[in-house]
Amino acid sequence: MLTEILGTTIGAVAGVLVTMVITTFRPPSEAILKGRPLAELENYPVAVGTDGKIRLDMAEMIAACNYLVSNREPRAAIDLLYLAEHNRDVISPPAALALDRVRRVYRRRYRRLVEPQQLGEQREHILRQFGKITDALGGTFSGLPIEFVLHDTRDPLNSIYTIKNSITGRREGDPVSVFGEDVVRAYGRRWSGPQVAYRLRQPTTGQIIKATTIPLEDKTLGLVAFLCVNIDVGRMSPESSELRDLAQQMVATPAGWGPQVFAVPD
Repeated sequence: MLTEILGTTIGAVAGVLVTMVITTFRPPSEAILKGRPLAELENYPVAVGTDGKIRLDMAEMIAACNYLVSNREPRAAIDLLYLAEHNRDVISPPAALALDRVRRVYRRRYRRLVEPQQLGEQREHILRQFGKITDALGGTFSGLPIEFVLHDTRDPLNSIYTIKNSITGRREGDPVSVFGEDVVRAYGRRWSGPQVAYRLRQPTTGQIIKATTIPLEDKTLGLVAFLCVNIDVGRMSPESSELRDLAQQMVATPAGWGPQVFAVPD
């Protein structure tokens, strides 16, 4: 029961906050860049290595550059330049030359979006607003096995922008999981909008996780982040010896009384 109450509460709070942010930063008069996102290209340069880890494939990156020079898809081009800028230390010299060609092609019309300095600043500028939501939700449910994770969907190698109440052992700056990368590629093709209350098994610990994934979009760039809520179902089940303590954590208000908003009748 506690798990269901928490799931409903978190979903409602996150939904309202995210709707407010998207409404504020995405006026109806402004359209997302034309073309597909990078993750939908055939030559998407993010791959899974033989060790099961996410990596950049330089051959695919060069192929993606060649495609984007010949075919105008600004959304994918800017995603690619962003990905490369945030992983400069692993970009090969031939890939760097190919990326420079992409930048030259798109610079005239999209200068503020393709220059290295602006690409470097995009992550903090865009994700800071969503990070505040993640931090607030994490603080509200502090002490509970409820993990809040904000993922940068355009940089899978450094995906986790912020994480609160970690139940999976992950940290800020960690890469996306293989499952998470599949979700990024599926978004917009097989599903859109929040995916609420589905079940996962954590591969390293075997934990059963109740998960919700909320896509976050920028008015120009489209999908930029996922806000994920993960609940350790085992620790929240009626059979759990921790349930009473967790319920006490749920109702605790360490910040004390806030300012009185509503008038109290005499």
